[in-house]
Amino acid sequence: MAEMIAISLSAKVAAALSHNAAVHLSALVAIRSGIAAAARDLELLRAFLRFADSRCGADPLASAWVDQVRDVGFELEDVADEYAFLSGSGFVRACANLSAWFSLSGRLRKARLRLRDLSDAKERYGIRSAEAYSPNGAAVAVVSRKLAEAAHFLDEEEIVGFAAHRRLLMKWLTEDSDSRQTLVAVCGMGGVGKTTLVTNVYKEVSASHHFDCAAWVAVSKNFTSEDLLRKISKELHRDVRASMPRDIDEMDYRSLVEALHGHLAKKRCLLLLDDVWDANAWYEIRNAFVDDRTGSRIIITTRSQDVASLAASTRIIMLEPLPAQEAWSLFCNTTFREDATRECPRHLEGWALKILSRCCGLPLAIVSIGNLLALKKTEFAWKNVHDNLEWNESSDSGIKQVSSILNLSIDDLPYQLKRCFLHCGIYPEDFPIKRKILIRLWIAEGYIEEKGQSTMEEIADDYLNQLVQRNLLQVMLKNEFGRAKRLCIHDLIRDLILERSTKEGFIVFSRCPPALESGKKIRHLILDRYESDHLPVPKMTLLRSLNAFMSDMDSSLLSRFRLLTVLNLWFVQIDKLPSSLSNLLNLRYLGIRSTLIEELPLDLGKLHHLQTLDAKWSMVQRLPPSITKIKSLRHLILYRRQSADFRYPSPGRPVVFPQGLQNLTCLQTLKYIEADEKIVKSLGSLKHMKSLELFGIHESILVHLASSISKMSGLLRLGIVSRDDNVTMDLEPFYPPPLKLQKLSLTGMLARGKLPSWFGCLDNLMQLRLCSSEIKGDSVRLLSSLPRLLHLSLVNACNTKSLTFPEGCFPVLKKLSLHELRNLSQLEFREGSLVHLNVLSLGRCDELTEVPQGIENLIRLDKMELFEMASGIIEKMQDEEASEGDHEDSRRTIAVKNTRWHYGQLLHDTIYINLFTVQT
Repeated sequence: MAEMIAISLSAKVAAALSHNAAVHLSALVAIRSGIAAAARDLELLRAFLRFADSRCGADPLASAWVDQVRDVGFELEDVADEYAFLSGSGFVRACANLSAWFSLSGRLRKARLRLRDLSDAKERYGIRSAEAYSPNGAAVAVVSRKLAEAAHFLDEEEIVGFAAHRRLLMKWLTEDSDSRQTLVAVCGMGGVGKTTLVTNVYKEVSASHHFDCAAWVAVSKNFTSEDLLRKISKELHRDVRASMPRDIDEMDYRSLVEALHGHLAKKRCLLLLDDVWDANAWYEIRNAFVDDRTGSRIIITTRSQDVASLAASTRIIMLEPLPAQEAWSLFCNTTFREDATRECPRHLEGWALKILSRCCGLPLAIVSIGNLLALKKTEFAWKNVHDNLEWNESSDSGIKQVSSILNLSIDDLPYQLKRCFLHCGIYPEDFPIKRKILIRLWIAEGYIEEKGQSTMEEIADDYLNQLVQRNLLQVMLKNEFGRAKRLCIHDLIRDLILERSTKEGFIVFSRCPPALESGKKIRHLILDRYESDHLPVPKMTLLRSLNAFMSDMDSSLLSRFRLLTVLNLWFVQIDKLPSSLSNLLNLRYLGIRSTLIEELPLDLGKLHHLQTLDAKWSMVQRLPPSITKIKSLRHLILYRRQSADFRYPSPGRPVVFPQGLQNLTCLQTLKYIEADEKIVKSLGSLKHMKSLELFGIHESILVHLASSISKMSGLLRLGIVSRDDNVTMDLEPFYPPPLKLQKLSLTGMLARGKLPSWFGCLDNLMQLRLCSSEIKGDSVRLLSSLPRLLHLSLVNACNTKSLTFPEGCFPVLKKLSLHELRNLSQLEFREGSLVHLNVLSLGRCDELTEVPQGIENLIRLDKMELFEMASGIIEKMQDEEASEGDHEDSRRTIAVKNTRWHYGQLLHDTIYINLFTVQT
């Protein structure tokens, strides 16, 4: 953490010294040069800080020294931020604050003197750097190569040590003929592989025909029965959100139980409750799961044998640490997974056995240390890893051993990855982390620096991918391109982050005012479901970021932290931001996503350092004219909700943008704004644009839009929505076309019923959505040759009566969605077509009454989704529903999910058909 302060300060100094408004004043009191000199001194200490940080737990002297250096680093950071704040106020106001400048100068002198004394103390007390412990004086060599997959997310055949347990669990779930509702418990200490085993089985079983519905829910320590029931209900409705009870977030316990009763009636359900700490978690929700003799199964993973005893003794799996042989196999598979033999070299075997013995057979520990050692090639490097594994040897719980190993994995991160990773501790337990938001937060915090031709966003994305590869971040959901969309942190690793951060006052979680102590040197404050008592909040002058999640708070609180860099509000029920918010001159990130805020401060333009304004699903209708003064703005996300009810954000509406958009030349993301001629012309100045969504397009501005987009050489995502059904969009003049486009959405009638001729040149296009386009068959054929198209969605896009997909068409397409094609009566897939298609979605194609011809030719098809389709096609598939034997034995059996409206309710069911036996 102390090393992070040095790095962060270096970045902040570079930014602070770029201000010219108060150069002469700061030179007068020697602040400008003093800050730069202090940053250089701290930079020289970085190598010592890196080593001492890793030795803090075992070396009290190093720990005390690091604590003091950290305090000086914080003070210097405060001086740099105060410098930026005073400089940002303009020359006239800076002159009026002359006393503040002299005060700042005094603080700087004291901090530099302390830093000089600490540097002397380092030599006096013999606190040496990591290199000093190397026989040859060189740092431990780290070989860069791609990290292996996490062992706890390996494929079935690669999981080590669980084969017998897996077979037993599969038997209990799929072969047990007992129709009674049965609990199954998987118990073991933290890191022993409970979630690994159960997840692997759950994925296979839930995808099969054995259960009508399934839910996988992580149970937090601080659960409430209502929250847990809501999570289960939402998971059961995951595929079709519209069928979820509309008022689910407002339901009380009784209503939630009754709703689940109705949904689960006569269904065989598989429920996984992961990481249960208290038996009350089951006692308080079991009323929702009536045993109607359908053979439902509830799986519980827990560290507690008391919780495991909820299940019958014959339905408990106790996971123990791996025996020596299986532990060695897992270690080698992880550490040497890229070697053909996956065997440990003889010269490393001695250290390998010593390190492995200290992992105590815990799979999480073995995988973590294996991933670390995969980067080390020398015997000395392995010895260094062994020597730095510190934990309490007398501990019999094993948790401290795992923590030490995981801490070592964190310590081994390069500094640029470490500061980004530790920042992930701001998220509450089990909170899904959105990739793009996380990247923008890292940039706002100053953790990312541009390098070469890469943007900060590209560098941050690479850092995120490295953390995923190191298995420190886990991917929960991928987007259409196979990239991480939502992530999470393993509970044990999150605990390690919080242990480090809270001990140093770096991060503080709070749910009630008593936790906010004015004496704490808090840098990042997280309000997680915070309930305010509206008493005065203590002054926290060091605060740099405030993140609030589903919290009750007074809006006046937001302007109390004058050096704030990040203000991020999620589901916070305030309807107005204080006008004093515009005095937070250091603010770089302002997030009001999913709030009731209706307007932004008129002086928002004073926030000259603001990089991201995220107002998606807020109630902001228009932006203040001063926003065009924020030339540093990189990401502007605007999409207003029409209802104050958090349960119903859709349909959203675009936001009106004032004149002067051309001034925001750093913009990379602009969503979702109302377009007019002036706005469209202004877009031509935004040459760094990568993601653009426009509403209200009409014929008279298309020519200007073509000109503007032609100047956006790096455009990756584009969305265009016409003003109304009478608008005809002629895209032929879009030349040169945006050849780097990966995602395109067009809503509106296309001229001549054709896609523009340049469409075939979009070799990078991966996702395409055409809505109300009225295209003809020729355009579909044009699309079929796009080499990288993964997802095609046609919504009311053509009036053709038949669609035939010939051999070789859509070579990589994975999902095809055909909705509201009112005249489509014949759909045919010929042999060799859509050879990689996984999902076929058909909706409201009223004339399509027969099963698509040649559907058996879709050799990779796994799932069909039907939405309000004609009864004929449904009945045909139901007649040919696969028997249990067919489903198990044939790889050509697919799931068909049928969704329909019935008396105001959205219902859905799933059947299984064999593609070779279904009649066309």
